[in-house]
Amino acid sequence: MEERRVVNVDSEARFFSKVYGLMAVGVGISALIAVLMVTVFKAQTYTILSSGSSWMVWGLMIAELILVVQISRRSMKNPTASLAMFVAYAALNGLTFTAVLLVYNIGEIGAAFASSALVFIAMSIYGRMTKNNLSGFGKFAMMGLIGVIIVSLVNFFMASAAISYFLSYAMLIIFIILTAWDNQKLSMMYRQYGATGEISVSGLAVMGALTLYLDFVNLFLTMLQIFGGGRD
Repeated sequence: MEERRVVNVDSEARFFSKVYGLMAVGVGISALIAVLMVTVFKAQTYTILSSGSSWMVWGLMIAELILVVQISRRSMKNPTASLAMFVAYAALNGLTFTAVLLVYNIGEIGAAFASSALVFIAMSIYGRMTKNNLSGFGKFAMMGLIGVIIVSLVNFFMASAAISYFLSYAMLIIFIILTAWDNQKLSMMYRQYGATGEISVSGLAVMGALTLYLDFVNLFLTMLQIFGGGRD
């Protein structure tokens, strides 16, 4: 019995190594694309931004949304295709992050990234190690996220600095909770289904990488707004 338990722990560790590895690749691709856009393709980037092509922004957002939905639907049925879509999604996000490198200075970006990484690591460890069921907190955080999105849409027209400041800290709390919850969910799903072969472990790893990528990116963007003094 003890030997079986150790094997299960080892297999789960290998599973999470794959999840975190894929997530790190996604973050790396996004960062690389963003850096290239403000260095190698700097002239083209400024030309596009100065043209005020809002349709390109909406096009990117719609394409990213479609990819997220497709990865969620197809990860268990076709892990290889889902992985390709995850890479494409990370690349598109890199184009979006170009604006981040243009608006914030390197000190703010570095501080936000380091802080986000530390928080992400701490919450990931807590989510996997805690014996407490975090589902209640997770559901509460999801409801809070919906509320924040609604208020953000309203504040888009009001342009209130005070509301933006409040929303930044609300988002930070929400994604701290979601990071821990998502790690716990992945652990529970692997133990219940993945380890028994009921679902594709590779597909679950891709889905997990996307989920944690989104958690990390939102932590980073929220930290950036806070370190940048509320700039949007």
